[in-house]
Amino acid sequence: MMIHLIKEIVGVEPFKITVRFNTGEVRLINLADKLNEWATSPHSKFAELKNYEVFKQVKLDRDFETLVWENGIDLCPDVLYEISTEISKKNVA
Repeated sequence: MMIHLIKEIVGVEPFKITVRFNTGEVRLINLADKLNEWATSPHSKFAELKNYEVFKQVKLDRDFETLVWENGIDLCPDVLYEISTEISKKNVA
């Protein structure tokens, strides 16, 4: 079983993050629907990410090789891989 790790954040747009995985694949992670699903209360940490000003502050945790936010949210890179779609490397600057 392949373990997926995020090596680079390529781009961030409203509720979508383009990343490069350790497989070499560049994939688009669309979190719009997931944030609605995960934000079970208006006071949840996921609800904070529905504000694009907070969402776009995503960082790459180089120790765990996944996405993190200042509010303590971190997401499993294997889950992110599963919900992402591969995009053409030609479309990435």
